Amino acid sequence: MIAEYPIDFVVTWLDSNDSKWLEEYGKYRPVKSSQTDARYRYWDVFKYWFRAVEKNAPWVNKIYLVTCGHYPKWLNLDNPKIVLVKHSDYIPEQYLPTFNSRCIELNFGRIEGLSEHFVYFNDDMFLNSPVSPETYFKNGLPLDFNYERVFLGVKYNPQDKFGIELSLLCNTAVLNYHFNRREVIASAPEKWKWYGHNYTRLQKKMAFLMRHKERFEGFTYRHTEQPFLKSVFNEIWEKEPTMLDKSCTKFRTAESLTPYFVRYWQFASNQFEPFRPTGEFQGFSIREDTLNKILEAFHNDNILSICLNDNPCCNADFYNKASELIMREFDKKYPNKSSFEI
Repeated sequence: MIAEYPIDFVVTWLDSNDSKWLEEYGKYRPVKSSQTDARYRYWDVFKYWFRAVEKNAPWVNKIYLVTCGHYPKWLNLDNPKIVLVKHSDYIPEQYLPTFNSRCIELNFGRIEGLSEHFVYFNDDMFLNSPVSPETYFKNGLPLDFNYERVFLGVKYNPQDKFGIELSLLCNTAVLNYHFNRREVIASAPEKWKWYGHNYTRLQKKMAFLMRHKERFEGFTYRHTEQPFLKSVFNEIWEKEPTMLDKSCTKFRTAESLTPYFVRYWQFASNQFEPFRPTGEFQGFSIREDTLNKILEAFHNDNILSICLNDNPCCNADFYNKASELIMREFDKKYPNKSSFEI
């Protein structure tokens, strides 16, 4: 299988046990909180990410591995498909060092040599079944589902505070400064009508009432690998440098843009092709009530990829138990070394 044009994968990775990283993190860390540590909790499954890619997406052009400067000891640096990228290689100096994934991600457009078409993975997003270039791109545009959120109910909990909710509001608010929803839909109505077939009667009624709205309310959250156009990253930095600059802090802040802003921009500029999701991309938070579903997903060939999202609500004892069971499933599914390993 050969793609019509080069499609790269970008994956970010962190070894939170690295002594140099720990020293720098401790120097800048604003809050001494174990809840914050969950974002950086490390478990040794990254080799399975590469095994899954080699088995399920052998057509990929290059894999850009983005880190703060350290790499897995088992990584085969001679593999011609691997491109090693340090934060300092592409992130402007004034933002470094950064421990903020949004800063790392929002600057992807500056990575030298990265193809126009690329798919971004967190290191907790694993291919589960074979995928093709057409899984991610059609007619040269990212395939994505532009489900609009009619009601955005923001929630809070003491452990995770507001989570990502406030940042999603920021994404939408800034998008609405640059785009008029009614004009966007009128310019490409075929991209904005198809999803109505999946709506309930109430949702269809709300979509009818929203037909003349000039502002977007938001889009359905998607925490899986994401197809992007590199040129869109350059476009947003040209047109919205103020909020992007404010978002590139050392640590996450609620009032900031996220990489979903780039996804939203692709929607609003109609640089995407719509598709109807049918459960092929599954995201899980590692919790007691989801563990069995996670283990079952490994055996479901209809699921193309699985995201295993650690979160502050997952305490250390359960995390250790869950990670052991999950690693056992990974080893059953991908028992052999890939060419990306020494």
